[in-house]
Amino acid sequence: MALSDREFTDLFQEVYPGLCRFLECLIGRSGSAQEIAQESFLRLLRNGFHIAPRAEIKFWLYRVARNLALNELGRRKMQRKFRNFVSGLLHSRTPMPGEDLDRSERNCELMRMLELLPEHQRAALLLREQEMMGYAEIAQVLNISESKVKGDIFRARCRLREERELKECDCVAKSRY
Repeated sequence: MALSDREFTDLFQEVYPGLCRFLECLIGRSGSAQEIAQESFLRLLRNGFHIAPRAEIKFWLYRVARNLALNELGRRKMQRKFRNFVSGLLHSRTPMPGEDLDRSERNCELMRMLELLPEHQRAALLLREQEMMGYAEIAQVLNISESKVKGDIFRARCRLREERELKECDCVAKSRY
């Protein structure tokens, strides 16, 4: 049963504030909570209101919003892991006396380290860590097998760690002389 424009407006005014409060408590950011609540209503519109009787639509909206929020939390966790990984690569080396790397220098250092990777490893790693794609999605984008994606990402991470360790050794050796 399709809702009229007026029924949709009434539903939005009734459900949206509570949905936003629920999402704010769940994910902790009001801006993101509002975006997710709006996306839930957009999905309701895309489905043409043929989901369920009007009484069940509210519950459907909360379920969709919750799933979207959990996806958002997963993306944030992956972004944090990537930032920590990169930060560990860039901050773990001991700076030379008087050396203080600012943000732009660290970004340049990261880009230099990424350029050391073969293109297929760099692409797989960036799709995984920066775009938060799953292995199957990366395999589809790069037109390779999922096991090759996993191997490329593993080798890329190992190479970046090795590069960091070599840098640390160079810094220690230079500081001795």
